[in-house]
Amino acid sequence: MKRILISILSMLLLLVFAGCQAEKSSGINLINGKPEWFFAPSKEGRIGGVGVSGVHVDGKTGQKSLATQRALEEIARQMGVKVQSFSSLKSVSDTSSGTTTSGETSSFFTVDGTEVRARIEAIWEDPYTQELYIWMVTQ
Repeated sequence: MKRILISILSMLLLLVFAGCQAEKSSGINLINGKPEWFFAPSKEGRIGGVGVSGVHVDGKTGQKSLATQRALEEIARQMGVKVQSFSSLKSVSDTSSGTTTSGETSSFFTVDGTEVRARIEAIWEDPYTQELYIWMVTQ
């Protein structure tokens, strides 16, 4: 009986250490289960915003689009402007060298006609809830 109890405790301990290692290996520092940039999205004096989207009827594409829109709305709210429309530009580099790099810049147009651009700094998906977090910062 004592042997079984020790075996079970050892397995549980190994699972806990494996879980902790998985959080560190993702490259994102988590605070209370969320990326650190969720709590402080502004970066180097530039306004930032975080958009969150749960599982979406249109799959990952719809989820990413909604989270991006919400991040831009957060940036607009901080700037004190009202959003009129959104646009998104995706640039992909040449793949002839064997590597592909891509970046995405989104912008929104305000009611007064000014354009504000923001770039996606990071994307993180909660492994438990499947919520998608997108961090954007103005350019």
